[in-house]
Amino acid sequence: MPNAEKQTPPIPLVAVESNQIKAIGHDPDREVLVVQFTNGAAVYHYSGVTKELHQALMAAESKGIFFARHIRGLECQKFEATPQVQHLPPDDTEGGAL
Repeated sequence: MPNAEKQTPPIPLVAVESNQIKAIGHDPDREVLVVQFTNGAAVYHYSGVTKELHQALMAAESKGIFFARHIRGLECQKFEATPQVQHLPPDDTEGGAL
């Protein structure tokens, strides 16, 4: 029986508010950041993005500017497939929904 290559699970994307970036995902174990830009369906996987760098990106007032300054120059791969963007529910801790 031939060895089947183990595929890594897909990295879910979360929609973000940005003029340049449509959605972002992160795999902290592999240190891979996934970015889908507003001007295309392709996704880009950036290597070497730590949990802290991802958190700083998500907290940035301008994700596009932060991305340009701190991530754009990292090694990346382009993928044509369009993964689903996961829309997370609002934080239930502040609305008493629990």
